[in-house]
Amino acid sequence: MNIVIISRTIFPLLSPRAFRATELATELAKRGHSVTLYAVLGQFDYSNFQKETGIIVKNIGKMWFATDDSEGNFRYTIIDKILYHTFHRFIEFPDIEFTLRIPSILRKENNCNMLITNAVPYPIHWGAALAKTILPKVKFPQIWISDCGDPYMKNPLDKKRLFYFKYIEKWWGRKTDFITVPLTELKKNYYPECQSKIKVIPQGFDLSIINLDKTFVKNEIPAFAYAGSIYPGHRDPTAFLNYLSVLDSEFKFTVFTNDEKFYLPFKEKLKHKLDIRKFIPREQLLFELSKMDFLVNFRNRSANQSSDKKNDDYGLPSKIIDYLLTQRPILDISSDFNETDLFHEFLSGNYENQNIRPDIYQFDIKNVTDKFLNLYHGNKML
Repeated sequence: MNIVIISRTIFPLLSPRAFRATELATELAKRGHSVTLYAVLGQFDYSNFQKETGIIVKNIGKMWFATDDSEGNFRYTIIDKILYHTFHRFIEFPDIEFTLRIPSILRKENNCNMLITNAVPYPIHWGAALAKTILPKVKFPQIWISDCGDPYMKNPLDKKRLFYFKYIEKWWGRKTDFITVPLTELKKNYYPECQSKIKVIPQGFDLSIINLDKTFVKNEIPAFAYAGSIYPGHRDPTAFLNYLSVLDSEFKFTVFTNDEKFYLPFKEKLKHKLDIRKFIPREQLLFELSKMDFLVNFRNRSANQSSDKKNDDYGLPSKIIDYLLTQRPILDISSDFNETDLFHEFLSGNYENQNIRPDIYQFDIKNVTDKFLNLYHGNKML
């Protein structure tokens, strides 16, 4: 089967969406499918990757405005700033450029059985919808799956968008065959017209390459860590860090972050108790996390993150799945930090009251890939 995957970024960028596209493409290629993977590329040499996997990696093309690439590079000159602040709110600038790029890609890939578009940004989906509108039916891929992370119009972490974008989202929803989301809770953030097309497929991981610290023993000084992005006011560790700043006991809190500035004021107070590190490749991160006594998760204020739902198989973001892979206890903390008693239980080595988590094997990339292929084969049988 000929499969085309279009994503803004792929590896080596460290992001959930880049990881999603790369892992899925790799597993599909392992099964003998012909996979073409499009992204905005930098200078990274994909020759070995293509040779090892059989995947064909192609550049979406030279981007004039949406310049973020798969190595984390982007241009943001004075002109870019002016254009962004002038047009972003009205036309989703600069990412709207993807909407114009995708049709030409699909016009060339006219022997495609399954198309998977990966958002964010959503203009990638819109570009595929535009292509489906203007290309003859025989040239458009047989099945189109729109893979989504966060929702668009009803994303609680984004500013409210202008009203007319809802018509674009509904238009895209009518055009695509399926909409896949990683979390059950995200379904409610899509319009009623889209609900019948939504399928929950969690983030997938290659469990065979996980390397953990097999010599782990309890640390003499309690050691715990957080790895992930923060969103002040939503996924916000401020209250927790304020509490740690006045806590009269020894501990070591390690954060893996791309937002070092946020933590610096707390570093002045906590000194050696707070270890700030940059993001590292996922395989290394899992090993480092497996050295900790426990791991911390900050829940979104606006999200109902199903951390205590025993039967919700897909109520976990990719970060929590990574945590599970380390086999370390997980402490869920609200942004308001109402869990002081539970935190002190964890500090003392008592993890009995940690939340129950689902079986990790449902996040195996093999099972996740099966779900994508089942959408194709099931739809072909209709």
